[in-house]
Amino acid sequence: MRLLINSNFSSNLHRLIPSKVFLGLIVSLIISFCFLSSTAEAHRPAFPDGFNKSPNSAFQLDDIDISQAIYQILNKNEQVWLSFDPKNSSTKTANIQLGVPVLKESESFKPMVAIIGQNMDKIDLPFDIPAGFGAILYESNTEQPIKKFHEPFTNTDSWILIEEDFKITERGTHYVVIFSKTNQTGKFWFATGTKEVFNLSAISDLNKNISKVKTFHKPSTYSNDTNIQQDQKNGWQSHLQKISYFKPFNIYLIAGSILLLLVFILVKKRTTPK
Repeated sequence: MRLLINSNFSSNLHRLIPSKVFLGLIVSLIISFCFLSSTAEAHRPAFPDGFNKSPNSAFQLDDIDISQAIYQILNKNEQVWLSFDPKNSSTKTANIQLGVPVLKESESFKPMVAIIGQNMDKIDLPFDIPAGFGAILYESNTEQPIKKFHEPFTNTDSWILIEEDFKITERGTHYVVIFSKTNQTGKFWFATGTKEVFNLSAISDLNKNISKVKTFHKPSTYSNDTNIQQDQKNGWQSHLQKISYFKPFNIYLIAGSILLLLVFILVKKRTTPK
């Protein structure tokens, strides 16, 4: 009798474990697709501490092929320094964008971008660069209308001043310097990369980053702590509203996963002894 009970228990256990594993995989796929669909539409944001004002304190970018955006304020008579090393990336082209929030205070703010690297052409810049380095300069084209961009995930609007592809021909550390030749102060964001990378830490910081980006796009006089806290409180509500902003391909994947889950439940019911 004991042998028979042990045999039945072992048989049921072997059937139960694969079922639970299969169910877990389906649920994991559904959750993953939901988060991937809702986060893949925006650059991964970063907010430097503001001390990156020289080559020695430059904020280090990730692999420049990874979609990322830096949000920062350019202060008068200063430059913002970022850096990247091509050896950390498989791409030979850096996609660069520079934008400013759609605000009254930003209408005349036209920062520029200098890409600095070894053995590049020497050009005149209003600041010092490391010895042996040259640069290429990018600025907004005043002869063409400025492109307006709406980011649906955070529901923010920007003017894109610069969109260029920088061909990497030199090795070693490169610097990206954002500056104003008229010594203006203003908010800007700098973005590079096209490859979306799913990162679990990005999910945990999602609510906080949505709030930061939305606050960044408000006028500089906006400093009411109560309103900032309200933005943070409404962050997940905003996220849930944007959850419908899926790519069609991912919708099919989610629907397929749900269908598999329903089939699993139906088969489970029919095969479970009464």
